[in-house]
Amino acid sequence: MTMLDRTKDLEYKNILMPHFLEAQEYSLDNGVKVYAMDGGGQDLCRIEFVFEAGTKLQTKTLQAAMCNAMLLEGTLNKNAQEIHEKIDFYGAYTHLDVSPDRAVVSLYTLNKYFDIVVPIFVDAIQNASFPAEDFSILMDQQKQSFSINSEKVEFKARNVFFKHLFKTHAYGAAAVLSDFDAITREDLIAFHEKHYKEAAFKIYIAGEIPENTQELFNDLVGSWKVKDSNPIGSYKAVTSPEKIHIAKKDALQSSIRIGRVCFNSHHEDYHELKYLSVVLGGYFGSRLMSNIREDKGLTYGIGAMCVQQEESGFFSISTEVKGESTGLALTEIYKELKRLREDLIPEEELGLVKNYIMGQILTTADGPFAQSSLLKNMHIHRIGFEFYDTYQAMLNNLDSVSLRNLAVKYLKEEDLCEVVVGNISF
Repeated sequence: MTMLDRTKDLEYKNILMPHFLEAQEYSLDNGVKVYAMDGGGQDLCRIEFVFEAGTKLQTKTLQAAMCNAMLLEGTLNKNAQEIHEKIDFYGAYTHLDVSPDRAVVSLYTLNKYFDIVVPIFVDAIQNASFPAEDFSILMDQQKQSFSINSEKVEFKARNVFFKHLFKTHAYGAAAVLSDFDAITREDLIAFHEKHYKEAAFKIYIAGEIPENTQELFNDLVGSWKVKDSNPIGSYKAVTSPEKIHIAKKDALQSSIRIGRVCFNSHHEDYHELKYLSVVLGGYFGSRLMSNIREDKGLTYGIGAMCVQQEESGFFSISTEVKGESTGLALTEIYKELKRLREDLIPEEELGLVKNYIMGQILTTADGPFAQSSLLKNMHIHRIGFEFYDTYQAMLNNLDSVSLRNLAVKYLKEEDLCEVVVGNISF
């Protein structure tokens, strides 16, 4: 065994972008695109059906989320128990998710049961019947959960924050308790008919992919009626500098949300603004964490992020602090924003954050499952892996002066929306 020579300094190398797998792309008989990433070394795979069925397309609050939640809860020929018992019996499992832009239905399965499990999964999606009794039970559960969450300062602050950022866009929509009494089973059936059964979607498969995958998908999905994709709108980046303070009696904590509407990765400033958000609050050693958690001890965690959406994007700072410390926390947050606007980021910090970001990219691209997820998300934003070439170029040419100017342009206090729920006596 080779012994480590501790008299010599360790050799450090620059972190490089990972090698991205090339997805095999093909179309089914009806034009549905399939993206396959083969590899992983284990005899299993993941299938993701990505539907244009996000909450921004719903005509009634809760319609998209409840439709997605009930997709696998029964067909005319099988009830929910039969579907789930069969999937469980063969060691497979499913995952459902809905966002403002898309709905995703996922299946993880062992390859030796691929031909058995996939038809059950596809049939449940295509022929979902939304049984009345199950719908009633689900709505009661969701209503109770919503009532409990509504008492939490974080939940209230988040909803108010996005409502004011996206005043005229579905990204800002939030449910109220009465919505649970207004939604009906027929609303879910209508949404499913329009956005699942006869709508544009894509399929992503990753892992050790069985040889008969394309043939099986064609048999099960290739005859579905598929309409054109929904038109992509946009939301103009406008400032919303309101200060919204909502008192919550007897609250031990205050929830703070500060931010603004910005843009997605098609904008020339996106990469650098995202980098600034990491410097500010995107990792454990960030400026906000170092100041407000480590130095002042006001919170367990605070973060900043720059998030892209299909039709827009937003910058956000969020935390929960001790109620009596709300005023101090706000003062320190704005102090850190002012530092970004006035002072140059030191070269050492520039390099540290660059390496952190590169390490995160390596983590999120580890293996075919992870890379398939990256590809799926990039397709939603109409980009490909060339996104990372642009990002690498930005990181290689970091300029403290440009970053400071960017902070002046986008992170002025008077342009930011501030939401506080809890102790507002500061």
